[in-house]
Amino acid sequence: MKLSSKLLILTMVIFSNPSFSSDDYVKLGTSILSDLVAIESTAGMGLATEVSELSKTLLLNNGFNDENLKVVGPTDTSKGLYAVYKGQSSTKPVIVMAHIDVVPAVKDAWDTNPFQLVEIDGFLHGRGASDNKGGAAALLTTFIRLKEEGFTPKNDIIMLLTGDEETGMNSIRYFRDNFESVRQAPFAFNSDGGYITGTMKNPEAFRLQSAEKVYMTVTMTTSNRGGHSSIPRPDNAIYELTDAIKKVAAHRFPISLNETTRATLEFALNEAQGNVREEIITILDGETESEFDMVNNNSAVNAILRTTCVATQLTAGHAENALPVSATATVNCRVLPHEDPEEIFSTLQELVGDNVKVSSVSNFQKSPVSPITPKIQSLVGEAIGKVFPDMPLVPTMSTGATDALHLRSMGIPVYGTSAMMSDPTGYRGHGLNERIEITAYQASLDFWYHIMKEL
Repeated sequence: MKLSSKLLILTMVIFSNPSFSSDDYVKLGTSILSDLVAIESTAGMGLATEVSELSKTLLLNNGFNDENLKVVGPTDTSKGLYAVYKGQSSTKPVIVMAHIDVVPAVKDAWDTNPFQLVEIDGFLHGRGASDNKGGAAALLTTFIRLKEEGFTPKNDIIMLLTGDEETGMNSIRYFRDNFESVRQAPFAFNSDGGYITGTMKNPEAFRLQSAEKVYMTVTMTTSNRGGHSSIPRPDNAIYELTDAIKKVAAHRFPISLNETTRATLEFALNEAQGNVREEIITILDGETESEFDMVNNNSAVNAILRTTCVATQLTAGHAENALPVSATATVNCRVLPHEDPEEIFSTLQELVGDNVKVSSVSNFQKSPVSPITPKIQSLVGEAIGKVFPDMPLVPTMSTGATDALHLRSMGIPVYGTSAMMSDPTGYRGHGLNERIEITAYQASLDFWYHIMKEL
């Protein structure tokens, strides 16, 4: 896909004019985001490769060499972009990453065309604006800005734009398995993770994503000899499966902390009062067997403190006038990163009993917690401090999964650093009228500029 004429002219002017200001790069970043949003890169449309080609052309037009830009991937429709900003050395490259695919949008339900970037009341609306084309546009804009300034990093900076994070995550595995430079990276910064809480007028904290729960799906199946529905019996595949699901629903895995969630709770103490404060202190002191109101009454808090499993799909029976010969439930688990998925699997089997067959749908990929080292604290802290002075860094665990999983699983620490301010009305990614605040997007552009200059 060709660059829009407006974006092509803008990038040519910027690259030929060294006096361009940061405001001009905000215009560039917005134009890039507009062009990325316009490409419907859902799994069904299969246009992620087109986004990658567009991104490559953009970098080629702004001083990057073709030999350092590769559009590659596991399939023709989900290719990503491997782009290298050459530094003084290639021995310890740092990765910055984003995904360029998006989930589908119900177009008739949106207030605007989801695949056209539209400004409304200080917000940029469009599918992928926050998840995660806003991140990809910020990385591309920063590469162009630094190249125009003649900046040379100490080590190579590798940009990975992946094409199927929302589905199979095969693109990040392709980069990992086929590029030695990716495997050599000491750490990575992921624009699809980490965020700032509060508001642009009153920012509170940088939620640095240093861990995410492990994705694990199993099926539970009951079998029966079946028969005629006019002669029902107590033994019934659907009833037996229902009993098993109720056991899963009632079971609570133990509360367990890791380095990241412990830091999250410690930060929460700054504002906590009354019973909530007492419960946090109790958990931090190691008491996790008690019942805690702040956990039981808040699904989000519960999800970061323990492994969870929930039934998400059901398949049963073969005819309305026949007793079912089988019934199957799909159960999705999100396992704490420091726990063993195999042990969770065994717990589920013991929970439902021998008459229910529990099967793994896919291989479990472990995702170790990424340590918050002094180097990382310094890099991220200094960069965000130039945008939001005195902003505290709070390690945070995501309950969902990102491409970071497939780098963490091989020992590369990954830190979610989108630096995007949370939406005041709640997160809209994957939902209707997805958007980002214009000033928040500008702040994220500044953050990426500062942190890459530190590299």
